Amino acid sequence: MSTPARTPAGLGPGGRSLWRAITGDHSLDATQRVQLEEACRAKDRLDKLDKVLRGDVDTWVKILSDEGHLTCRLQVAPALGKANETANLMKQLLAALRLPDEATGKKPQRRAARGAYTPGGKVSSLDRARAAKSS
Repeated sequence: MSTPARTPAGLGPGGRSLWRAITGDHSLDATQRVQLEEACRAKDRLDKLDKVLRGDVDTWVKILSDEGHLTCRLQVAPALGKANETANLMKQLLAALRLPDEATGKKPQRRAARGAYTPGGKVSSLDRARAAKSS
């Protein structure tokens, strides 16, 4: 176990908990610390979005009254979409940390971006078909 890195300012309870859990068990380089900090912020946003979805409208939304008339309304569908997007972001950031497996100690392999074209690399069947059609 390593000495945990200093918890970034401004994190909520969920983000701080995630930070302590990962930095308490792993030594991180500068890039990994930035990725983890963003994942912790995403965790905090997910916690707030979960409150909105559960009916705690005061988390990010205020309902105002103008002489007894409702001037604002809460829409749950956008919050749910944002929660899903943020959860995916957090998953990607945590995967990018490439933390070793607890059982084996092995790190996940690095993978290139999907769909990236590398000059001199393999030619796709679509590229071969296009080349054949143009000649």
